[in-house]
Amino acid sequence: MATYSLANEQLRALEDIEREIGIILQNAGTVILELSKEKTNERLLDRQAAAFTPSVPHVEAELSAQICYVTQVATGQPHEGSSRKVA
Repeated sequence: MATYSLANEQLRALEDIEREIGIILQNAGTVILELSKEKTNERLLDRQAAAFTPSVPHVEAELSAQICYVTQVATGQPHEGSSRKVA
């Protein structure tokens, strides 16, 4: 049962990452749209940049952790949630 719980936890983490990527893309789209205007709203650009900037490294770190985990699982290495004993 613990394996299913861990799998669900991993899926939830991926869903959270996906949601955050969507927000990043939405912020980027808003900035591009605003920059295409003749007169830009500097406050809007600053707000979008402030939301965008810390999100990218966070998503990158979370994706790297997920890739590392999947690599461990795929290559049969001991990992969190593994039922194998480490010698």
